[in-house]
Amino acid sequence: MNIECPHCHMGYDLDDIVHTLKKGHFKCPVCGKKIPSPLAEHQESTPPAPIGKYLAPVFILLGIVAAFTAIYFLAPADKTPPAATAVAPAMMPPSSSPPPAQVIAAPASLTSQAAPPGLQVPDKMQIVARIAAEFHKSHSYTLAGDFVCLDMAIDVWNQLRTYGIEAKIMGGNIKENITAWNYRQLARESNHAWVVAKLSPTEKVAIETTAGVVIKPGMNNASAYFKGIEFDNPGEIKRFDSLWKKTNEVCRDASQLINDWNENVVGKQRRSEETIAKQARIGQRKQDCENTLNNLEEFKSRAIFY
Repeated sequence: MNIECPHCHMGYDLDDIVHTLKKGHFKCPVCGKKIPSPLAEHQESTPPAPIGKYLAPVFILLGIVAAFTAIYFLAPADKTPPAATAVAPAMMPPSSSPPPAQVIAAPASLTSQAAPPGLQVPDKMQIVARIAAEFHKSHSYTLAGDFVCLDMAIDVWNQLRTYGIEAKIMGGNIKENITAWNYRQLARESNHAWVVAKLSPTEKVAIETTAGVVIKPGMNNASAYFKGIEFDNPGEIKRFDSLWKKTNEVCRDASQLINDWNENVVGKQRRSEETIAKQARIGQRKQDCENTLNNLEEFKSRAIFY
C-alpha cells in the first residue's frame, strides 16, 4: 500500500516506512515530518486528547492532599498544656508593694556593719543617731565660711528624708523660755535652727546639728527643741530667714534713729527744719519696720509655744 507525505508529497510504500509508525503517524524519511496513517488499526493507538494525559497526575495529587488532610484532622490532639506565656510588664496587675523608687535603702555608711541574715536591721533611731554623729565628724560650724546652723540643719534634714524618715526644720531660740512670747517676739528673737525627726506617730527626737547630738524628750533642756517655728522644707526656712534679716535690718535702723532723737534732740534747741527732717525719717523707718514684721506673719501658723 502506497502513502504520500502531505508536506513534501513524496510517495512511499507503507511497508518501507512501517518501522517509523508511532502513535498513529509515520515519519517522512525526506522532510522528517509526520504522515498520518490511513489504517484504522493504527488510529486506535493514537494517544488520548491532550487534556486526558493530565488527568492521572491531577487525581494522584488530589489523593495525596486528601490523605494529609485526613491525617491532620484525625490525629489525636496534644494534651500537653502550652508553656506559660510571659506577660508584658504593662499587663501585669498592680503590685501591693511600693515601686522600687519608693523603697528606701539604708546609706552605705549605715550598712557597712550589716547584720547577718535574720538579725534586725537598724531602726529609725539608730539611723538618726548615726547620721547626726557622722555629719558632726565631717562638718564644722563656721561664721567665717558662712556655714552656720541653718545650712547644717538643711543638710541633715535632707539626709533624713533621703532615708525615709519624716523630718521638720525648726527655727527659734533654745536659750529662752518662749512659752509666754507672742509670735512677733519669737520671730524677732529666733537665732538658731535644728531638726526634729519623727520616728513614729507618737515619738519624735531633735537633732542639734552643730554638735551631732540627738535630743530625746525628757532630757535636760529638751523641751526647748520642740518649740519654735516649724518648716516643712528648706525653701520655707530660707524665705523666713530672708524676711527675718530684712526685718532686723530695718527695725534696727528705726531703733537707732529713735535713740539718737532721744539723746540729741529731746530737750535741746534745734532748727525747726532739721527737727522736721529727723521726725520724717524716723516715721518712715518705723513704718518700714512694721511692714517687714507683717511679712513675717506668713509663718505665724507654724509657731509652736508648748
